Amino acid sequence: MTRDESYWQRRAAQRMFEYMQSAEETGQLIAEIYYRVSQYLSGEAQEVFEKYMSRHNLTEEEARQLLNTLQDPASIQELLEKLQGGVIPAEKADILRVLESQAYRARIERFEQLQSQIDLVMQQVYRQEKQLQEQHYIDLAREAYYKSVFDIQQRAGIGFSFSHIDQKQIDRVINTKWSGKNYSARIWKNTQGLAQDLKEEMLLGLLTGKTEREMSLEISKKYAQGAFRSRRLVRTESSYLTNQMEMQSYQECGVDRYIYLATLDLRTCDKCCIPLDGKTFAVADQEPGKNCPPMHPWCRCTTIAYISAEVLAGMKRRARDPVTGHTYLVPGSMTYGEWYGKYVEGNPEAEAKVKASRNASEDRKQFEEYKKLIGKDMPKSFADFHNLKYNEPEKWKFVKLDYQRRNDLLQHPELKLPNAENAILPEPKFTKYLFDENSVKGYPKGKAFADRLGYSIDNWQKLRDELKQGAKKYSAQYVDNNGYGDRYVQKMIIYGEKGTPANVIVAWLRKTDGTINLTSAYIKETK
Repeated sequence: MTRDESYWQRRAAQRMFEYMQSAEETGQLIAEIYYRVSQYLSGEAQEVFEKYMSRHNLTEEEARQLLNTLQDPASIQELLEKLQGGVIPAEKADILRVLESQAYRARIERFEQLQSQIDLVMQQVYRQEKQLQEQHYIDLAREAYYKSVFDIQQRAGIGFSFSHIDQKQIDRVINTKWSGKNYSARIWKNTQGLAQDLKEEMLLGLLTGKTEREMSLEISKKYAQGAFRSRRLVRTESSYLTNQMEMQSYQECGVDRYIYLATLDLRTCDKCCIPLDGKTFAVADQEPGKNCPPMHPWCRCTTIAYISAEVLAGMKRRARDPVTGHTYLVPGSMTYGEWYGKYVEGNPEAEAKVKASRNASEDRKQFEEYKKLIGKDMPKSFADFHNLKYNEPEKWKFVKLDYQRRNDLLQHPELKLPNAENAILPEPKFTKYLFDENSVKGYPKGKAFADRLGYSIDNWQKLRDELKQGAKKYSAQYVDNNGYGDRYVQKMIIYGEKGTPANVIVAWLRKTDGTINLTSAYIKETK
């Protein structure tokens, strides 16, 4: 191995160390969540597990044997049914008598409430942990890809055009089910498994008469185990993610082979990692757990691109700028920041992708909020929503406006259109007015609906249904009373048949009999 090769290997190892440090920081944030939840549940358990808890002459071993006979070892109702069925020795029958006593009933109810709280709390933990991990992985993926490309260019001594990493590529790697599951499923398994363990442990404590202090210690121990598993998950997933993004950088740069680099310290696994150290593998054949890190949980190994003379020649052929045709040299003194600014930033499309990638976590929350409020008219996937937000500014303008208007009604329910559920939209308003070519006033409005939204005399019912549904979703502004009734106006966003939403003004008349009737509808352009 040359001195130069040794430098790049040390650099790769240092980069992996930095990635693991970042993973550890995220793991610590998650551990703090587990600690806070542990403290909360310990406090909630005080009313149930107190020093005056009755002991039922059951040892912990006997209690565990009893719980193991249940389909759900955390179900107190199933336990009572077992006890009523006489599945325990007669000398232990006092358990049933105590548990079913009127004096004990309130405590049992608090116990059941506590078990329900555990499920709710762990669902919240799942959401918080998933959000923290997701943002960490998004940032890490982008960093690993670009830093790997940067190192390859510096080693080769040339700069060349390459594809920018986009959110779809990152999502695909993050959500890949390697070793059977993706990170989200692993978080869910951890949090739900912890919830089940806690409920079983509490039922065990109820049977054996554990004190509040004893149960607090058990809760703390279980949450410490959960936090440990979360830290392990973050580090292992970070190892998987960074190595996979580096594989993508190898493919992008024309590198078809890589060298396995085991971490050179006494903690490195001598069964699976050390035997692979220094070996070369084809990028196309890489497989995590077999010839590519991570080989196991907590794995800190990495890889480095194998750059042969043939690969270098291929890079030079790829090094032509699409505008000038020139090949750019990369100075050895160039910093990562300088390189990033020169080769990554600089054009609107690339900057939009970088912005989209950085905002992905917040955008996911926005997607869920928008989908919940707007429903079927929203893009079905986050990737499509992301593309809409950053690449379809005109349509995004209407989607944002739609969310604001619908949310306005949620915040101000007093602005709801009166009797909107029973709104009347007469057929002649569509067939004899909007879509009748002989209607001087109505047809120009109907033609706008046809051109923009795809509604016509052939499918006017769909427009009627859209307006009828919209009557319940948007706030209404009172205009005046024209002698026939109260007049109201609504501003709706209608998506139509063409995927080009429009701002639609809808007028209503509330007659003296209380009915609400459509009087007019037309498209009005927004700025």
